[in-house]
Amino acid sequence: MAYPTVLVGQSRKVTEVESYIDNGARLVTVTGSGGVGKTRLAAEVFRQRRDAYDAAAFVRLAEMSDDADSETTLERICNLLLAVLRVANHQPDAQPLDVLIGFLRDQRVLLVLDNCEQLLACVQELVDLLINQTPQLQIVATSRAWLQIHGARIVHLNPLRVPEEDADRVQAEECDAVRLLQDRAALAGRPLTVDEDWSAIVRLVRWSDGIPLILELVAAQLSTGRSPAVVFERLEGGLSLRYAPGTRGVQAHHLALDVAIGESWKLCSEVQQRVWARLTTFTGGFTLEAAEEVCADECVDRAEILTTLDYLVTHSIIDGASADGRYRQHNYLREYGRRRLRLFGDQDTIEERHCAWTAQLVRDAAENWFGPDEMTWLNQINAESGNITAAVSWCADHGQAERGLTIMVDLLRTRAPYFFATEIPACRQVEKLLQARTAAPSPVRVSALAMVGWIWIALGTRERGKAHRDECLDLARQIGMENAPAVQFIDGTYDTLALGLRSGYAKLEAAREGFRAVGAHGSAYMAGLFHAFTAGLLGPVEEADRMSQWCLDEAHTRGAEWAITWAEWTRGLPEGSQPQASARSALRAQVKLGDLWGPAWGVEEEARKRVLAGDLVGAAHLYGGSDSLQARHGVWFNGLPGWRHHRDIAIDTITERIGEEAFEAARRAGSRWRDDRIVAFALGDTDPTSPSLTERQWQITRMVSEGRSNPEIGAVLHNSARTIEGDLTRIYRLLTLRGRTELAEWYRTYDAPSDGSTAPATPPLRG
Repeated sequence: MAYPTVLVGQSRKVTEVESYIDNGARLVTVTGSGGVGKTRLAAEVFRQRRDAYDAAAFVRLAEMSDDADSETTLERICNLLLAVLRVANHQPDAQPLDVLIGFLRDQRVLLVLDNCEQLLACVQELVDLLINQTPQLQIVATSRAWLQIHGARIVHLNPLRVPEEDADRVQAEECDAVRLLQDRAALAGRPLTVDEDWSAIVRLVRWSDGIPLILELVAAQLSTGRSPAVVFERLEGGLSLRYAPGTRGVQAHHLALDVAIGESWKLCSEVQQRVWARLTTFTGGFTLEAAEEVCADECVDRAEILTTLDYLVTHSIIDGASADGRYRQHNYLREYGRRRLRLFGDQDTIEERHCAWTAQLVRDAAENWFGPDEMTWLNQINAESGNITAAVSWCADHGQAERGLTIMVDLLRTRAPYFFATEIPACRQVEKLLQARTAAPSPVRVSALAMVGWIWIALGTRERGKAHRDECLDLARQIGMENAPAVQFIDGTYDTLALGLRSGYAKLEAAREGFRAVGAHGSAYMAGLFHAFTAGLLGPVEEADRMSQWCLDEAHTRGAEWAITWAEWTRGLPEGSQPQASARSALRAQVKLGDLWGPAWGVEEEARKRVLAGDLVGAAHLYGGSDSLQARHGVWFNGLPGWRHHRDIAIDTITERIGEEAFEAARRAGSRWRDDRIVAFALGDTDPTSPSLTERQWQITRMVSEGRSNPEIGAVLHNSARTIEGDLTRIYRLLTLRGRTELAEWYRTYDAPSDGSTAPATPPLRG
């Protein structure tokens, strides 16, 4: 989280939140009225503290609409957390909550949950579960309403201090609210000088009641050339017109905020108002190009969109484009614009246009990802995941299931859900759309069944994949599509990968040629890749080599970076002619790219390579690591016939040479490693048997193994508990361990010297 403006007047509150966190508070709730700066403060705390954790995430809940089904909403929040934390979750039958708890249980994680009041009941339920089941998790929540969680620390964020009614300029400038107005006015190109009417400025600031969002809107209104007195007069006038004297149930903060937003609305031209309202259709932000596609029509000229966005940014209505070119909307301002969109009467039209834009974006990505812009497409589709989900939900709500299926099929064709480990929720969304039965089978339903069936099969969920494959074949026969490439692809994948039959090669070949004939080169590559993959497991060698080389040549010709890594991976599969080809280069490239799908497959293959190279103990560690990755990520490929056959051969070789007991000990040790440690060892970047700790780190590690607390360790080393916590964080990262318990266990596996002051000269192998 990075903000272009300074945080004014809340340094003590930042320190208060940080002190609670540093002293081990599990939940800190920052509360306060709308616009008071809760999000900004939480972002500052996150910026200053995130590096001290194994993982950290800032999660915006404001743009997630509530759902009548609380269970569905809870699942959506969990999926959002998994995505932001980049947790690989390929488990078809596991609940997202269980996967999330499994990830958080043994790691030090900081979560910031912003705008919890939007989904208060579900957030309270989730936080209560997480706090009780993940001992090292710490949460900072922002909410207008308190989270009713036992033991939570509450930090109430008050408005900034305003000047006294009769304050002069010097006295006024001592107040945080005035300093914030000065800072934001200067940024807006309207600095407040000594020659201003400071009595009007004082009245204006006092009217704002010190709410930062109101002050930012006031600064934007000053930038229009209005004097402070005129701005104050208009705001006061709006107040008297908006609410009758004595109105009950309206807090002064909210009343003033509503008036300030309303005055900003009135300052906009009709075009600017329409664009403001139409932008609220976007979920999770938007780009200039997206705004042009959705917001422009006969009422708003496309050429006006950029200048309108500039106006809305300079008037604090939306946040300016970040480094990735995305604009964002403040929650209160988005809510206001959403209400105005309904009043304009074109909400359905704009939402239809948003859906059309989403569909075209995903279609373009599906058609063009297989090329030099592959990573650009992947990242763009991931960035627009909120908009894609919103568009598909809109289709479902408006009786357009077929249209929603088309979007989802194209999304799966981009492979972005596999790269970012979100294919399970994507498949479930497809299955939900498939439940909306139509009068007759359709090509898009056949394609949707083929896509989800293929994914379940690739994940090792054979029966679920078979059910979709059978339905796909039945529908295809009804409408004469039995020879369609998508149908051949799912049928060939089932034969080869799920059943271990070479008879599926011809179907995969037909799928590849069929996709090429219609110019779907990315889909043709995927058919070829699974042909190469399964031939590399089942043979014969000529088939494995032929398809592996075709995939590699095709990926290089197209310049598709991620596709190249998978083609390289197939070269060393056991039935090819290069059985000792290293899997490391592909794995290293995938890790560098951020692939959340490939590492589990790469580690398993590297384990087999270690057997061929004679590193039997290392191979046993990696087989344990592979089992661990599969269990946590849900990629159950060990159940696939081809994989199981070659794994059994490799493990038999290990046990014959080093014995069953040694193999099991090493396998168990590897299974206890966390993901990054497993991958690092597979790449040869770390050796868990040869750690390199400093003398001080060995001392701290020894004392942790003795059960001493951070304050106790600090007393010995003459440091604060906070300093020791920082030392431990570095040790955890160096050894890729999850926390104190695992560190103590790790230490006890070594013949450390009795005083614990230096590293063992030659520590023994684990297992």
